Amino acid sequence: MEVVTEMSGNKISVLLVGIGGYGNKYVEELLYHQDRSTFEIAGVVDINPERCSYVQELKDRSIPFYTDMASFYESSRADLAIISTPIQYHSEQVCLALSQGSHVLCEKPIAATVQDAQKMMEMQKKTGKFVAVGYNLSFNAQIQELKRHIAAGLFGRPKRMKTLVLWRRGLDYFGSGWKGRKKGANGEWILDSVVHNATSHFLHNMFYLIGPRPNESAKPVEVTAELYRANDIETFDTCALKVNTDQGVDIFFYASHTILGNAGPVFTLEFEKAVITFYEGKDDNKITAVFHDGTEKVYPSTNTSALADKLRTCIAAAATGADEIPCGLEAAYPQLLCVNAVMDAIPEVPGFEPHLVHHDEDTDAIWVESLEETLWLCYDKWQLPAQAGAKWAAEAKAVDLAGYRVFKG
Repeated sequence: MEVVTEMSGNKISVLLVGIGGYGNKYVEELLYHQDRSTFEIAGVVDINPERCSYVQELKDRSIPFYTDMASFYESSRADLAIISTPIQYHSEQVCLALSQGSHVLCEKPIAATVQDAQKMMEMQKKTGKFVAVGYNLSFNAQIQELKRHIAAGLFGRPKRMKTLVLWRRGLDYFGSGWKGRKKGANGEWILDSVVHNATSHFLHNMFYLIGPRPNESAKPVEVTAELYRANDIETFDTCALKVNTDQGVDIFFYASHTILGNAGPVFTLEFEKAVITFYEGKDDNKITAVFHDGTEKVYPSTNTSALADKLRTCIAAAATGADEIPCGLEAAYPQLLCVNAVMDAIPEVPGFEPHLVHHDEDTDAIWVESLEETLWLCYDKWQLPAQAGAKWAAEAKAVDLAGYRVFKG
């Protein structure tokens, strides 16, 4: 599938749902960087729009504001709804937008639970509108070209894959009110964690790259997990996963918010004929495939904004009536399935031993002694921490994903 970059010339109407936090970036992109001849902002929905850095610019353009989506749809319509709200609201808001005739671009992840995602899929099929899930890499031309070549068999059969993402997050990050929470104030599932928010892009990307068709991902059949926490949260800020897919490919994923340095994403993809590598921030962000005969194929960085890629694709698709986009609900579902299953398997996440946990005053962040080195060692050896002999590691839990349809909690 080619990422859509052109449109028929129709000007579509856009509804922005959530303009604080990450929603700020969508507002900035639409106001100052996207081609304004292709769309118009029909309205904004936010209970506290003052959190947006561009609220005055929106008001100056006479864009109407609403406190809920129902109020907008009572008097207006939108070809495309862009939803940038916390995880717990995704399912309800996406279903409402679809029911009102809007296509949807929803920020990752799909939703809190697999049953929420299933409701979204049912509504999407009923309405015939598309739902794009905002996994950045899936809308990027560099990844799209690599995915096409993988599907065409250029590198042979995929054997195993691994990704590491070490992104420090300070105490203010976890003080947002819903980060690291299992449930919201009304008892709704949130399930925010290191792998169900900031680094979810990169677990999803491995499933997506080896999906058999342009808008499909590989299906996980079993996941083995170790989950840990150092911050005072309800879920986890560190994880190590091994996932087996329906193609017999083992996928390893390592992520943590409790380290001093930042690294990644870094990935290695092993195929029958080649090994493909990437290290964010190095080699001009090229993806390099080295074949066993020593020849190389390089995928240069597009040097484009991930946000711009997503918006251009969805605006064009809404204008042309396209019924397929690169990353829809089904393509994004494997990441959610893995997260729900491991949280059911490990309902009480172990904390690191207190003597290993430290507070860095310069970054106001919690970090765990030797964790960064251990995760790099695990990445190098294709192992989980317990298997690698980490003294602080707990026994990994394995979950069969066959028939897994409900997160029980």
